[in-house]
Amino acid sequence: MTIKEIIAQGFGLIGLVIIVWSFQCKQNKKFFLMQGIGSFAFVINFLLISAYAGALFNLTNLVRGLLFSKEDKKMWKLVVVNALYTVCFAFSTYLAWGDWFMIFIASLPYVTLFTMSILMWMGNGKHIRYFQVSLMSPAWIVHNIFNFSLGGILCESFNMVSSVIALLRYRREGFNKK
Repeated sequence: MTIKEIIAQGFGLIGLVIIVWSFQCKQNKKFFLMQGIGSFAFVINFLLISAYAGALFNLTNLVRGLLFSKEDKKMWKLVVVNALYTVCFAFSTYLAWGDWFMIFIASLPYVTLFTMSILMWMGNGKHIRYFQVSLMSPAWIVHNIFNFSLGGILCESFNMVSSVIALLRYRREGFNKK
């Protein structure tokens, strides 16, 4: 492993720690800000391992975190975030043109991020967690395995376990909303 790869994995592990730490936040504003900071660590991780789609998507996650941290549910925020995801995917497709497998790998996070932003904007925690377990994290795990982002693989595994625990808690405590 080269020093560049070690540094890249270090940034991925820093992103993992920040994302895990964000789940301790009691306020959505702090949660979204921490998620954004963790996403920035993954931007650096993905840039250093030449996974440009992952870097662009995580840069947009940072923007999403900043915009969604204020809980005013303005439609323009959702439109801007999903437009940015679409631009990121288009640019990734351009960079990988002709390599259909790489385009497929980039499309997995794109489709799930687009959908997750809608769910986050709507604010139903139960739906977010079902989506996280069933599609979001598995799509990112495939992307992260293919690009070998150790922090990314561990982070998505943690996200899935955390979501399952929250869903079990919802079920046990009888929550019907968020």
